[in-house]
Amino acid sequence: MVGAFRSIPYGVYLLTARQGPDLFPVIVSWVSQVSFSPPRLMVALRHNRRIIPAIREGRFFSLSLLSREQKALVACLKDPYLQAGRGDLWEEENSFGAPVLKGCLAGWKCRLFSAVEAGDHFLFLGEVESVSGGKEGLPLTTLDLGKTYIGQF
Repeated sequence: MVGAFRSIPYGVYLLTARQGPDLFPVIVSWVSQVSFSPPRLMVALRHNRRIIPAIREGRFFSLSLLSREQKALVACLKDPYLQAGRGDLWEEENSFGAPVLKGCLAGWKCRLFSAVEAGDHFLFLGEVESVSGGKEGLPLTTLDLGKTYIGQF
């Protein structure tokens, strides 16, 4: 059964949220559009992820779809202590507070609409407040990284 799940291709995204002054960046791959009108996205997070309280309390998150050209950034973006002060990484922040990655194919800033427990993961549904990017290129996928997240570490 695990082999069948490993064959599902996913995009590679950077999820960000704030809790007070702290920025929480997390690489995620379980993302999907769930509504067109209003525009809503879903991201699934394992229960133990440090970003969960930031999303719940701040009620906002951003998603950045990485391009294949950004593959080398993945290791840097996995740093749990990566901060917004790295101006070389982030689009200009506004009052929203959850930055989008510079040079990403697309970025979505979302207001938390709903959170649902789904087995060993939470599903966070966000209503899209703004979109950025639209850059030409191919999305980075889990297959490009030689990995597929199946909910296990």
